[in-house]
Amino acid sequence: MNTLVLLSDLVFKSNDKLDQRILRLFNSEQPSIGYIPSCSDLERKYFEHTKRYYNLVGIDNIQYYDLDLEYEESTFGSIFECDAIHLSGGNTFYFLSLLQKRNVLGLLRSYVKSGGILIGVSAGSILTTPTIEIAGFGEDADENNVGLNDIKALGLVDFEIAPHWDGSEDTLNSLREYTRVNRTAVYVCQDGGGLVMDGESIELYGHVRFLDYRESGSGHE
Repeated sequence: MNTLVLLSDLVFKSNDKLDQRILRLFNSEQPSIGYIPSCSDLERKYFEHTKRYYNLVGIDNIQYYDLDLEYEESTFGSIFECDAIHLSGGNTFYFLSLLQKRNVLGLLRSYVKSGGILIGVSAGSILTTPTIEIAGFGEDADENNVGLNDIKALGLVDFEIAPHWDGSEDTLNSLREYTRVNRTAVYVCQDGGGLVMDGESIELYGHVRFLDYRESGSGHE
């Protein structure tokens, strides 16, 4: 029974229903979240932004765990004691290369299957899917500067996700072609929206569209 939160971006006070739903996923009165950046955040700029978001939601215990320049193998394992793990946004190819390098993919799968909550934002949400191929698709694609060949991701869901949807029909048509070519299904999300998976159910928040090569697109507004 996987518990996942897949967000396009962290937007303050944009969707109170989504914020409160995230809070209700936690059984602890003082929940803890382990934060993994997509690359070293030496000045903690993005970490502090994320921390402020969770503080506003009502979660105070946010801990930083680096897989890149500040990686500490001896202490990283304690992240799996947290109630939730947050995978940040950034370059999806670089992030996946770090997860591979540090042998964390299998550990994250086990963590989720054991009841841990996984929260992915932008690149982090893409990493929960079977492949990060969609990160390299479109005009605003991530650059594969690390020359990553193995783009298989966590595979915790059987669909893909396209964050930062601009709301245009042109983008949807482009992604419809992507689903057809790759024989896949994609949730397309605008910033401020996302998905919550609690067991078998998928709940949609904000502006989200579902595209499946087998059927016409449906949506949630």
